[in-house]
Amino acid sequence: MNGPARQDSPEIWHAALPYRNPAEFEVAACQFASDAASAGAAVLVACPAPSLDRIRDRLGPDGGHVTWEDIGDRGSNPGRMIHAIRRFTDQQDGRPAWCVQELAWPSRPADELWEVVRYEALLNLALAGPTRVLCPYHVGLPADALACARAVHPLTASPGGWEPTAGFRLPEAGSPVPPPCDQPLPAPPAGARELRYASELAGARALVTGTARAAGLSPSRASDLLIAVGELTANTLAHATGPGTLTIWVTPSSVVCQVRDSGRIDDLMAGQLRPGPAVEGGGRGLWVVHQLCDLVQLRSDPAGTTVRVHMRREP
Repeated sequence: MNGPARQDSPEIWHAALPYRNPAEFEVAACQFASDAASAGAAVLVACPAPSLDRIRDRLGPDGGHVTWEDIGDRGSNPGRMIHAIRRFTDQQDGRPAWCVQELAWPSRPADELWEVVRYEALLNLALAGPTRVLCPYHVGLPADALACARAVHPLTASPGGWEPTAGFRLPEAGSPVPPPCDQPLPAPPAGARELRYASELAGARALVTGTARAAGLSPSRASDLLIAVGELTANTLAHATGPGTLTIWVTPSSVVCQVRDSGRIDDLMAGQLRPGPAVEGGGRGLWVVHQLCDLVQLRSDPAGTTVRVHMRREP
């Protein structure tokens, strides 16, 4: 799998790497990093600590040219990775940048896995220049998610190198997000607490604070969740034509807050990249939400926008 991409492959170099076991992925990642060094490219390897440590050990001294990033340090929120890759490539001053990112490990919950595939589709809108991104996917993932994951990668690893992916749809052909990743979010569970707000947010702040405290969130994580929900509810007052609804519930693993209003977000990349200070209309709120929360799910249609954020009870 260390050959060059075929000449008839799309201009976007974004490849899926199906693998059967961690060692298979780690060997391929090391080969990718070695090929990058031969090509004079900077290398970013971003994955959870177990794989990160083993890849680093396999590379040995050759890993000195690699930038290592523990996905766990980012809360594993896929919505942060486009900014991370863009920042890494911008730091290279035109030098090629090759990235390995492991986001779809087998134990990820289904809602997180679908957001990973959605993120991979949006990444195709952000990639430009001499950047390569390699994304491993375990062959034991759910078949529907695995099929969508392959479909959003222009290239797929094969024994002969990198083959154009059958069924890949270029971003210019409409929304790059596969329909299974763009379905409405499931309804909140029975027993979720709901609050409508229209002109003031004190009640929303009190609800988030009380729920976070009762769920055992640390003070810092409770504060982050409060800031994130504050950004979302403030967006309702600034951009929607009517009131918003805050719904909050607790699962065994997370505190989940959902904000629903009549506003519409047409920019698929909203929140994925940090807006510059001169950007009109703000847009920094959603980016802040992505930086603070462990998972962000956003769906927008003519009827309104729903943003659901998750904060793990254990970091």
